[in-house]
Amino acid sequence: MTPRIVCYGDSNTYGYDGTDPFGGRLPAASRWPDILAGLLGCECVNCGLNGRTVPHVPRTVQADLALLRRQAPCTLVIVMLGTNDLLTFTEPEETAERMRSFLTALRENLPKTAVLLCAPPPVGEFETGWPEAFGTLAGLYKELAEELGTAFTDAGLWGIETAGDGVHFSQRGHRVFAVKMGQTVRALLA
Repeated sequence: MTPRIVCYGDSNTYGYDGTDPFGGRLPAASRWPDILAGLLGCECVNCGLNGRTVPHVPRTVQADLALLRRQAPCTLVIVMLGTNDLLTFTEPEETAERMRSFLTALRENLPKTAVLLCAPPPVGEFETGWPEAFGTLAGLYKELAEELGTAFTDAGLWGIETAGDGVHFSQRGHRVFAVKMGQTVRALLA
């Protein structure tokens, strides 16, 4: 059976074009979920949304869980969130707690689906301490994944190039991300 993968994240999953002053979207062939689909020969559903944070408000949690339930059956859900939380000055510890609650609910809603938690790559140095905050979040996500028995990967180790804004992946960044994610997913599904 061909794997069906749901890519759930923020603007870097959606494919926001950081070079477009009008906030456009990169072509499908340049977005990491679509590149990943080609590399793995499977379907990858792009459930990225600009500005998404780790769901923690009950209404948002329920809406996002409903969105993900509509994608079933699926083999794997890749969850990459946390960038917008940190950029709005939510502490890494609180972001990780939000993720704990969300992943617990996700696993209850899709018990037969594997989950891969991906720590997002750090953004440019706009504020003092952001690289450290992203590193702290990655460590907390790794601990959380071990605790919940969920797969984990750290995109902060992948050297992802961003567009001129320092936050959104460049087209090359999407390509590198897809290749690295493909290696991770192949190992996970083997």
